[in-house]
Amino acid sequence: MGCTDINDSGDKTGTVETTADVNNSASKAELIEVTNLSQIDEALIKGPVVLKLGSKGCIPCKEQEDILSEILPMYQGSASIMLIDIKEYPEFATTFGVRVIPDTCIITGIEDGKYMYIRQDGSKSSERSSARFLGVVDKETLSMTLEKAIDSRNTKE
Repeated sequence: MGCTDINDSGDKTGTVETTADVNNSASKAELIEVTNLSQIDEALIKGPVVLKLGSKGCIPCKEQEDILSEILPMYQGSASIMLIDIKEYPEFATTFGVRVIPDTCIITGIEDGKYMYIRQDGSKSSERSSARFLGVVDKETLSMTLEKAIDSRNTKE
């Protein structure tokens, strides 16, 4: 399913900066590496946020990142795709309740001071545990769920 080694295993490989344009194209679309929750809050003003929590040294995390890079151009301007390296920022593993990586979720907004997540069926929840994807999630499932998140925001406005 995914990596269960979310504690530091001593593997310091993969020091490549992921904030560069991972598509190697002329577009400005890029995966955003989160270092502060305010980045997520700011991105939510524009649209939903796909958030992948993982580690640079985790092979399934890299596979998930490649899938996110594939869908990135499709949602430029309507959603943000963000990454958190929980080995670099272990406090986020605690904040988001991460036990297995990759751990991906789609945040639709903030209500009553809590992030609201969209489930695969399109319903919203403040409980991330019921709306996250563990392990590598295919492009179609992520796109379908992200479309529901975008639609839910558009119908709300």
